[in-house]
Amino acid sequence: MKKTVVLMASPRLQSNTDILANKAIDGIRGDGAEEHQIDKFDLVEMQEYVCVACGQCRQAGECLEYPEINHVLEKIAAADGLVLATPTWWLGPSSYLKIFIDHWGAFLRPDYSSRIAGKKALILACCGNPEVNLAEKVCDDLKQIVDFLGLEVRGMLGVKGVNEFGAVVRDDIALEKAFTLGATLYST
Repeated sequence: MKKTVVLMASPRLQSNTDILANKAIDGIRGDGAEEHQIDKFDLVEMQEYVCVACGQCRQAGECLEYPEINHVLEKIAAADGLVLATPTWWLGPSSYLKIFIDHWGAFLRPDYSSRIAGKKALILACCGNPEVNLAEKVCDDLKQIVDFLGLEVRGMLGVKGVNEFGAVVRDDIALEKAFTLGATLYST
């Protein structure tokens, strides 16, 4: 049984981001292993826990300032895979994802080596701009963070032109790609 953590970073459920995340989850489950344990977290629920840069997390391996978020950090540490799903806000991931990523110091040892290296990851982003795929830039930026932690990025999907709420449901190509990425997360 594989364990996967999905971090959904849109403030709206059933948003384009949420739809892409759910499609990737369908792909993970669709590989014939329905017994996969998948924990999906809505990062909006953690927005009040803004990192204070105390730096104690690298030594402790957990957040000492906001222990409320440690259950999610522990789930990620115990997981085989991680899915990041975010809308694009001003050329970057949503503030909800950024606030949570700031707590990832807990995944670093005092020498800055990773405590979670070797996991597999998918990165999904969407943007409303119909001309320029700014979501691809977000995927690339997040890949640098994930690479720094020693995770293997198995795929990225940046979808443009989905400005309307739920518009991605009309993008069969994007939905199929999100499903396929999920299905191949653990393939060799």
